[in-house]
Amino acid sequence: CNEALTVASIVGREFTMAQLRPLVEEVTEDRLFEILEEALASRVIEELPQTVSRYQFTHALIQETLAEELSITRRVRLHARIAETLEDLYGDDADSHAAELAHHFAEAEAVIGTEKLVHYSLVAGERASAAYAWQEAQGHFERGLIARGVPLAGAEPAPDSQAAALLFGYGRALTGTLQRHQFQEAVDSLARAFDYYVEAGDTSRAVAIAQNPHSADLMSGMREIISRAVQLAPADSLESGRVLASHGYCLGLTVEGYESAQNAFDQALTIARTHNDRGLEMRVLANSANIDGFNMRWETCLANSLQALELANSVDDSYSKLRANLWAFWALLYANGDIEGARPHAEEIRSIAEKLRDALWLCRSFQIETELSSLAGTWSSARQLSDQGIALFPTNPVLLEQRAMIEYQVGNVTQGDSYLQRFLVCRHSNPIGIAEYSTSLFLAQISRITGNDDLLDIVQDEAQILSDSSTMGLGVFREQCGLALVAAQQGDGSQSGELYTALAPQRGTLVTRAGALSVDRLLGLLSQTMGNLEGAVAHFEDALAFCRNAGFRPELAWICCDYADALRERDGEGDLAKATSLLDESLAISSDLGMRPLMERVLSRRGILGA
Repeated sequence: CNEALTVASIVGREFTMAQLRPLVEEVTEDRLFEILEEALASRVIEELPQTVSRYQFTHALIQETLAEELSITRRVRLHARIAETLEDLYGDDADSHAAELAHHFAEAEAVIGTEKLVHYSLVAGERASAAYAWQEAQGHFERGLIARGVPLAGAEPAPDSQAAALLFGYGRALTGTLQRHQFQEAVDSLARAFDYYVEAGDTSRAVAIAQNPHSADLMSGMREIISRAVQLAPADSLESGRVLASHGYCLGLTVEGYESAQNAFDQALTIARTHNDRGLEMRVLANSANIDGFNMRWETCLANSLQALELANSVDDSYSKLRANLWAFWALLYANGDIEGARPHAEEIRSIAEKLRDALWLCRSFQIETELSSLAGTWSSARQLSDQGIALFPTNPVLLEQRAMIEYQVGNVTQGDSYLQRFLVCRHSNPIGIAEYSTSLFLAQISRITGNDDLLDIVQDEAQILSDSSTMGLGVFREQCGLALVAAQQGDGSQSGELYTALAPQRGTLVTRAGALSVDRLLGLLSQTMGNLEGAVAHFEDALAFCRNAGFRPELAWICCDYADALRERDGEGDLAKATSLLDESLAISSDLGMRPLMERVLSRRGILGA
């Protein structure tokens, strides 16, 4: 009895009669049934429900204890026997059990070598990737590479096609886990596989690496690979179209690459429509919407996003659907102030990200849902979403800055400082470097809320880092918005003039990441700093209309307060009465939402007006 159960413990926590029978040949089938019945009666094992002859140990400790009774040599040899027996048992269906077989061949490596271990690790990794089980896939590919003696990191080229396949899989798996410190390792792995396929003349596999869907962070790191792949893909082929879709994306991430990106997208769209390939058409439109968004061309961004989503029902491309939903969400929110229109896109992103088990996109879903709640001032909902996101992704800079902003808005300075310090540690954790820039804007907002001017030096340093980089569009714009707050706070009229010119094309929109700001509110503050009070009033009026219509209550409360300051300074006919009314509105909103720092600010201004 003990011998049969010991063998079963090496098979695994779960096992079947069919697996066990050939491994205990000295025991008859009838006797084996008796042994299992005795073990069932003793509650050592239990039958799995709705199955025949499938069992599991009632507790993992029982399995572990039985296995540990064996010597290491006996255990290794038993794993070898199990691996070979199960492989024969599964026959042509062995690849469907690749993870199980890879485990046993790995445990038996000392006696039967690595050939089958590597084969089944590769197959298991591919199957896990197909099921979006990225961490599991990473483990399989990593085990295969180690068994082959191929370094996980570095630039050493793949020695053969099997190693290249393992590196390709390993790089893809790393991209699904959100471990940003591993992004460069992912790029290096993909590059090593790509270089092997190019050298071997395997163009189709090389191109497959370049056309694989990637995040913006990875696209920036893979720019050289994708550029080379454009030259490899057969002209006017679907492969060429897919690579051009990625190439356009990479070009669009550079400072002056928008027009070149559009040319690449146009070529890819022509190929897609010539071949009547809706999948490629959807990918191009989603990528194009993304680049439009990065360049703050919101009308085109929304149009391309919605056009891509129209194709989604007939296309199986979850990543393009995610990208299209994301940029439809931002376009509706930034340019239209349409919370309710944006909400279904946020919900769809969460649903798809959970299905894909993609950590990067799941993290992003928490970011945008937290943003929605914060914009409306529903702090309890925002905190709940923030808690869930940070529990899963404790070092994500965007989630940390969002949470810090929530706490500062309601006057929880100690908690805000805690999240701020965590953010400052993590903000440069992305080694590839195109991360979602907003440090200057975030810190400038905190300084304005709390009166902590010590943060302004960091704002200037961050802005300098960005000005020295190749970051374009939206990233630069957010930093300029942060500098605009600083210029207004410090009364710098000269700097205000330069920033006004930079921000003016985005009037009538919202800038957001950790906390929302109406661009018209910023333009109003800059105009006031330059001494143009008439212009300031006009911008504040536009900001009021935008945020009232959108329901952005926290931002509306801040606009009312800042607008009142401008009216008090202008001191024209009816200005003081209107300023009082605006302060009353700001106090009502901030009191209702528990925004203590703003409440104190408003009360001090009411005191000045009363005096």
